[in-house]
Amino acid sequence: MKKLIASLGGLFLLAGCQTDVAQSVADSQVPPSASVRNQLVRIINNNGGKIGDFVRPEISSVVLLQPETKTYAFCVRAWHAQRQRQPDVIGFSVRNGQILGSTANDYRCRDQRLRYYPYPELIAVRGTN
Repeated sequence: MKKLIASLGGLFLLAGCQTDVAQSVADSQVPPSASVRNQLVRIINNNGGKIGDFVRPEISSVVLLQPETKTYAFCVRAWHAQRQRQPDVIGFSVRNGQILGSTANDYRCRDQRLRYYPYPELIAVRGTN
């Protein structure tokens, strides 16, 4: 019985593990363009500009996520004003200059190889709420 419980526990632990992004994806990163930075701000403004109370927003490098479809990705992270231990992160996918979608708490955004840059444009959006 103990072996069964240990085996099941091990399977649950393995199922919860997330692999890092491929090295080729990490190597493809380039700083975010003004277009990418401004497009997200525009989307937030067009949808009511409702974002949380945060500090120190950052935007990641843009990486080539799927070469065959020319899909790129980037992340945004920010720390909440009250709880600054770990930032909230959102991953975005982009194709042909258009944001396709987003994923809250995307594990790939926490990859240590991903470079982040200050994103003061989001502070300006927060100030208009």
